[in-house]
Amino acid sequence: MVCEKWEIKFMMKKVKEARDLARFVAREFSNLEYLMLVVDKLELLKGDPFKYSREKLGKDTYGNQMFSIEVTGDIRILYSVDSKNCIIFIWEIGSHKKAYGRD
Repeated sequence: MVCEKWEIKFMMKKVKEARDLARFVAREFSNLEYLMLVVDKLELLKGDPFKYSREKLGKDTYGNQMFSIEVTGDIRILYSVDSKNCIIFIWEIGSHKKAYGRD
C-alpha cells in the first residue's frame, strides 16, 4: 500500500503531541536551532519515511520495523513505520548514546 499522507504519532514520555516538541528540545539540548532541524527531519519523514532512514533497528512493540534518521552528528530520531495505516511512530529524539542506549 502506498500512503499519500503520513501521520506522525509521538510515543515518547515527554512528547505526546507536536506542541510539546519545542519545550522538549529546549530542555534536552539547550539550543532552539535544533528544533528547526528536528522539525525539518520530521517533515522529510512525512514525505517518505523510508527514503531518509539511516539504518534498520529491529521491531517496535507493535511489530513494525524501526529506523533512525540523523538530525545532527550526534542527535537521532528513532521511529517505526506502520505502512498499513500510514503512521510514523516517533519513539526517541536524543543523543546517539540516549537514542541507542549505548555509546
